[in-house]
Amino acid sequence: MKILVIGNSTRSIVCSAKRAGYTVFSIDNFCDIDMRLCADSALHLEHADSRIYELALSFGEIDGVILGTGFERLKFENVLGNRIEVSEEVNDKLRLAKKLQTMGIPHPETEELSKAEGLKLPLMIKPKCGSGGMRNFTVNDEDELAAIQSRPDAREFIAQEFVNGIPCSASIIGAGDNACVIALNEQLIGTPGLTRLPFAYCGNVTPFVTQFKNEMIKYSEQISLDFGLKGSNGVDFIQTEKGIVAIEVNPRFQGSLDTIELSCGINVFDAHVRSFSGKLPKPGKHKRFAVRNILYAGNIIKVNERLFNKLMKCMKMGRAADIPEKGWTAREDEPLTTLLETGRTREMALEKVERSAQYIRGLTEV
Repeated sequence: MKILVIGNSTRSIVCSAKRAGYTVFSIDNFCDIDMRLCADSALHLEHADSRIYELALSFGEIDGVILGTGFERLKFENVLGNRIEVSEEVNDKLRLAKKLQTMGIPHPETEELSKAEGLKLPLMIKPKCGSGGMRNFTVNDEDELAAIQSRPDAREFIAQEFVNGIPCSASIIGAGDNACVIALNEQLIGTPGLTRLPFAYCGNVTPFVTQFKNEMIKYSEQISLDFGLKGSNGVDFIQTEKGIVAIEVNPRFQGSLDTIELSCGINVFDAHVRSFSGKLPKPGKHKRFAVRNILYAGNIIKVNERLFNKLMKCMKMGRAADIPEKGWTAREDEPLTTLLETGRTREMALEKVERSAQYIRGLTEV
């Protein structure tokens, strides 16, 4: 079966597909070395969105197309993913909030930015769609809120009640009228030493051990069935002292793919493809804790030979991914690379990956 993956960064999906035995092609904006090693063929998009269909034709006949974040509106006859209408509905944070309210699922009070005066401060301000936390920020008083509301791009944002707690997620394989939660994950958000951005997504820990496991599974399956989600999807939550609060729904492959496969041994891509034939996997059984850290550039970084060689060595040991080419330049606050570790306990895995992150960060600061 020939698969084409299109996205901003496709490495995790492409490599999962290759491990499952698929013939896989890719178009993305990074063309990382390990992605190219997995792909049968890959093309660099270089942000030339108008050329996507032309580039896709160069691979010949394709059996299935996977669309990554930001590319869900592309129109191919054989997309293995959610319908555009479904993706648009769950991606719109305001529409999603209203839907979750009718479903009886705990969710922060959410309003258009222009109608946020009645919400309890502090507030989380987010783009209506997408961003991975990169453009999220908080406002703490009425003066800050008024200043944000007067910005030219104010219509692009929503205001949401700020919820304190542990960010986490459920990874689902859906078949439209059925669904299976394959893993619960802790989310690493705005982690010091990895990023300067306070709400940027910095990776995952799988599994997420929680007393609210049953609630996370129940709400996730309820959401999947109500929207008729298909394939790999995710629901983001915050665990508070009182329970679980649903935050967002991601109708596509999630960043937790790496840690799920390392922790459970399940092939997420193969489970995704099989779901379109109505076949669902069993819930994942965790064999170990797995951690993914995304290391962001704190300043403009050019990948020199020393840094490149170290990343390649780590990649060959299974401890790094998303390896940029030698000479590639990472802009400020842009992802530089991914670090991976496993351990018998959460603490052991985190300690190992933190040491790796400190070492790689040191190589960028000399």
